[in-house]
Amino acid sequence: MGTSKSYKATVQGQPQWGELSSSVTRSCDGGLISTDSLSRILGNFVNVVGGASISGRGGSKIAGRSGIKTAKKLGGFIGGFVDSGGDLSQILSQTGLTNLTGKSVEDVIDHLIEFCSGPASTIDDRAAKEASRKLLEEIAGNASTFEELQESLQNTVDQDTLEDLMVKYFGYYVLEHLSIMFYEHLVTKKGKSECSNLFRQIEAFIIDRLDEMNKTNPLNSIDWGSDDADRLIKNIQQDVLTVFENHEG
Repeated sequence: MGTSKSYKATVQGQPQWGELSSSVTRSCDGGLISTDSLSRILGNFVNVVGGASISGRGGSKIAGRSGIKTAKKLGGFIGGFVDSGGDLSQILSQTGLTNLTGKSVEDVIDHLIEFCSGPASTIDDRAAKEASRKLLEEIAGNASTFEELQESLQNTVDQDTLEDLMVKYFGYYVLEHLSIMFYEHLVTKKGKSECSNLFRQIEAFIIDRLDEMNKTNPLNSIDWGSDDADRLIKNIQQDVLTVFENHEG
């Protein structure tokens, strides 16, 4: 997939793309990347997608809209699981998975990814879908049976952790956008080892910064189909992008 070309077409004429591309490429050398360089990469990314206040609320053509759509479905599933008292089969039936006979953990996760994200018809869709996969697989952990998957969810998600999970989702969403933008191109240009090293450090930086983020949008007992849920999810995405916004160039 010509991902870099697709992004260049979307942001054609914007000098921010060149700044982002240069900051990413310079850091892909197989070594330890400085905090300043990682901050610059993320700041340039937020600049390219239109800034935290625009992209965060779904106003960017590059990133943000699919993140909001998927996060609302993902939050609705997790919130519904909590409200059900941890009954995974009950909440899965509400997502359309009514027959669990012969279904593996992977089958359940794949169903949830499709339920939350739908078909990936755009680059933004693809980033949102991969971010939901990353979060759901992390929650599932090493579960190999339906019962273990339910237990992993019960041990990980509750009303108090829901906002944290949505923050992490949006962190993965940013990471996936950067990966789609640059990974394939950099593997060809710099090598797989150097590229993997770069993205490991970007991911660790994102998670570390978001762990320190002030959580100001509690998601306790909200109606996930309401305007309130839409507002809170947009608030969270905007807050996540704001964490990285102020370091550019």
